[in-house]
Parts: sequence; structure tokens; C-alpha cells
Amino acid sequence: MRNSVHSDFERRLARIDRIHAAGGAFEATGALGRAYFDSHRPKERRRFPWRAVAMVFLGMLLFKGAILAQIGPETYAHRVDALAAGTAAEKIGAWVLRADAPTQFIATQLHAILY
Repeated sequence: MRNSVHSDFERRLARIDRIHAAGGAFEATGALGRAYFDSHRPKERRRFPWRAVAMVFLGMLLFKGAILAQIGPETYAHRVDALAAGTAAEKIGAWVLRADAPTQFIATQLHAILY
């Protein structure tokens, strides 16, 4: 008799331990339980997406390099100069699209691969 009562008790304790390990618990009405503290936990602040900014920057460099490799440096410079003669927004675009050293390096590498 004592052994069966002891084994029933051990099974109940094991079941309660499994429920607790899964995140469940008994919460009496009016008590401050896990649900209360989970809802009042300070939310994690969103961080600045540096990885996304780097990917956009790298994509822009690859795009500029691909255009430069495709149309050639003379035509590219002529088109950027024509863009620089336009409005303020076009001047900003010309500044962004200028053929800087990384763009020229990417263009030479792409030109060697493609042609």
C-alpha cells in the first residue's frame, strides 16, 4: 500500500515538473503570476539595422560597378557629368553615382568575368 501511494506521488511530482519546465504554472485568482510579470517586462529596444545599411551600400556599389563595366568609363563619366548639370536632386544623384575607387575596382573585376 505504501509503495503504490509513493509511486502515485512521484508521478504527480514528475507531471508538475514537466508542466513547469514547459512554462506552465498554477496561478490563483488575484495573485500576481507569471502572466502578469511577462506582460510588464520591459520590451527590448530595436537596434539600428547596421547589417541592412551595409547590404544596401554594397548593393549600390555592385550596381554602379556593373553599369560602369557595361557601358565603359568614358560613357559613364559623360552621363554623370550630364546629370551633374541638372537640378539639385540630379546633382546629388551625380555625386552618389560618381566613379570612385571601389566602383572602379568592382567594374574591372566584373569586366574581367563578363568579357
